[in-house]
Amino acid sequence: MFGRKRKVEDVEPEATLVDDSTPEMEELDEAEADERDADQGATEAPEAPELAEVDWRAEGPFDYDEVELGHDAVNRIDLGSLIVTPWEGLGVQLQVDEASRVVQAITCVWEDSALEVVLFAAPNSGGLAHDLREDLVDETEAAGGKTSFEDGPFGPQVKRVIPQAGPKGEQLFHVSQVWFAEGPRWLLRGTLLGEVALADPADPKALPFIEFFRNLVVRRGNKPMVPGEVIGLKLPEGVQ
Repeated sequence: MFGRKRKVEDVEPEATLVDDSTPEMEELDEAEADERDADQGATEAPEAPELAEVDWRAEGPFDYDEVELGHDAVNRIDLGSLIVTPWEGLGVQLQVDEASRVVQAITCVWEDSALEVVLFAAPNSGGLAHDLREDLVDETEAAGGKTSFEDGPFGPQVKRVIPQAGPKGEQLFHVSQVWFAEGPRWLLRGTLLGEVALADPADPKALPFIEFFRNLVVRRGNKPMVPGEVIGLKLPEGVQ
């Protein structure tokens, strides 16, 4: 929808054959041997090539300064610090703080699945995703659940399985998968819920939510904020 703007081969050395039956073998002069060892010691081993870092945001989500909006007929919802692009039939729910009327999170619902999105302030140096993953592990273990790490579309993601009591006292489990995407001084957390959370990260069921998350645009602003603080969103115009 919008976007950002010679192999070295190892050679086996030839084997050197030595005739042990020769009664006399030539020995290197001591000076020559020292010179040879010095030359070999001066030869440095080639350095291993550095692995290029993966840009997990190459296809989104984007920062507001990275894209151009308003030149197409795409229907978007402007929530101030976050711009979302829903598809027809997608349910979008806003989690609003009643006292401040500030939107704390959004949840998009499709069939038997959902994706909750929360926007956080982050440090320029990055690293908040790692800290939040560790927090999720601690919270899950404290609740008697288990976590695992998987390769997801936005880098390492966390799968959480937390035991819960059912309405009749039966043992149930709450399962979720959590994405993280770090941008300039912001971080988006996406939590898959429902049927899609039970599927493999590469399952086609996740594709609509992956596309939704990629199309998010963050308008962070310059307001100083504590890393990890939730960035509040505005209600759309006409919504009270």
